[in-house]
Amino acid sequence: MIGVDWGSSTVKWFDGKNFGTGIPEGRSFTVGISSSQLLVKSSFYPICSGSKLKKLILNDVATDLSVEPEELSVAFCQTEKLERGCNFLIFVEKRERLRELPEEILSKSQVTVDVLGGISAALTLSETFTLIDAGSKKVAVAIVKDGKVERLEVLRGGYAYHLNSGELFSLIEEVVQGTVFLTGGGALSEEFKKELSKVVSFTVPELELFGRETPLYFNAYGLYNFRKSPCKAFFKSFSFLSQDFLKEKKRLLFVGGAVGLSLLAITGGLFFNYLSVKRDYYLEKKAFKKELSKIAGGELIAPEIQIPEKLNSYRDLADFLKINEPPLLYYINGISNSVVKGVKVLAVEGTLSSGSFTVKGRADKDSSLKAFVDNLRRYFKKVAISSTKSTGGRISFTIRAEVGSGDKQS
Repeated sequence: MIGVDWGSSTVKWFDGKNFGTGIPEGRSFTVGISSSQLLVKSSFYPICSGSKLKKLILNDVATDLSVEPEELSVAFCQTEKLERGCNFLIFVEKRERLRELPEEILSKSQVTVDVLGGISAALTLSETFTLIDAGSKKVAVAIVKDGKVERLEVLRGGYAYHLNSGELFSLIEEVVQGTVFLTGGGALSEEFKKELSKVVSFTVPELELFGRETPLYFNAYGLYNFRKSPCKAFFKSFSFLSQDFLKEKKRLLFVGGAVGLSLLAITGGLFFNYLSVKRDYYLEKKAFKKELSKIAGGELIAPEIQIPEKLNSYRDLADFLKINEPPLLYYINGISNSVVKGVKVLAVEGTLSSGSFTVKGRADKDSSLKAFVDNLRRYFKKVAISSTKSTGGRISFTIRAEVGSGDKQS
């Protein structure tokens, strides 16, 4: 079984010995899909197990959301057994999200939620804790007490977004219990850790196998060990008694002997050559990370993950600052440069955010007004005369100019 963290930005996996990014090779997977669009709720039901329970939960959730049951997939786990039923933690996801998984992965996978893998991993370190899984598209906060999941909150927006949002930090102050573990990309962000430390003391876990990359592979590690999870909530699981499963394992029984014999063909010389190449590869990878760290202005532990996230943050900042659009002064200057003899501008109203400007003024004749409008079209996407009025031989005009690239830039 291979644990696969199907995150919102990068796929990460762990097979018990090796780990990496991208889609792994293998015959069976425990896949944790990103909880960035997940709905989580707690509910009581008078029955505690069976196919009727799943049908009841699905119908209840579909009714609450006013959608057809066929559009949803639900997963759930028991959190408390009472005298006349049980309390459950319920996870709701659009069925189409599961179909986004490649068929070669989906066909041989049991599918759950990424943060449940993190909970499973954290349970190897403590029985009572708060887990903050700070990803690039969501931040999940889980509360586990005495080995049982008590609460799970998923906030839309990644850790970079929540630097300027009080919602996350208020939630953490409200629910925090036990040791606080910080994982995900946010655990590699000095800025996020600095802001979080103002609210709560936390620990970034470090497992010997993963070293400094532990926060990135924490969920994959837990998904590999998911059989020990106290909350085995599956959107999709496979039966070990299914006909397809038995057929596959039967074939493996015959192939296994041949594979074992073929291993004897690997000589000692080839093995030591392999070790040499592997050592050279890790030395090159270390040098590569060092050079990238110089360029990025900070230490990079996992460039395959951190660099795309850094680029995305710069793109978001560029969109916010409208770096790729002409500045306000460009349009003001364009209006000024468009004025011709016989035209007088009296007022300019508008903003970049509104997407347009209104220009009011006077012209001594139609030809002057036409020349002014033609000049404006060099700076604006669309220019239209809203109104004109002739008074005492002069033309009062109102022009609407929509923001966008004209015929030229200055």
